[in-house]
Amino acid sequence: MRTNDELIAAILGGEQPAFAELLGRYERAVWATAWKILRDYHATQDATQNAFVEAYRRLGQLRTPDHFGLWLLRITRCEALRLARRRGKVHSLGSTSDLAVGRADALLATESDELLLAIGRLPEHERLVVTLRFLEDYPVAEVARLTGRPVGTVTKQLSRAIERLRSMFREVNP
Repeated sequence: MRTNDELIAAILGGEQPAFAELLGRYERAVWATAWKILRDYHATQDATQNAFVEAYRRLGQLRTPDHFGLWLLRITRCEALRLARRRGKVHSLGSTSDLAVGRADALLATESDELLLAIGRLPEHERLVVTLRFLEDYPVAEVARLTGRPVGTVTKQLSRAIERLRSMFREVNP
């Protein structure tokens, strides 16, 4: 498997399929980030697609390829917030729960939904490692390589994130 650096260099060199590999690597994290803000299946899909298009368009401006994941999640957050603001100005034909939750519920069980929301409230650096480790199923060593962080840093960030998540769930269910 190629590193983010290698994929970005390939993309900038004109190798289009390399972007599909990056997309596959980060699609769930991007979707979860947009879902946290929008809570609407179709809007989340739009934000996810728009974030990847924007990232592709601006890829040459990325100064540190090792930070691609964080950079992409920032783009996603901005895109989701833009869509949320735009949605707020448009009168919907039905409530979000009437239109989209049915399909979203098929993708996410209630517990998973709550967990994704909690993960979305983590600091960005912890959200990225948790997403890569537990949602994308990468081993810790691979998460370290993908993020450009030492393994010890990744394990410490994972430990802190898990403790934060436990704390969040204790507050909800004392």
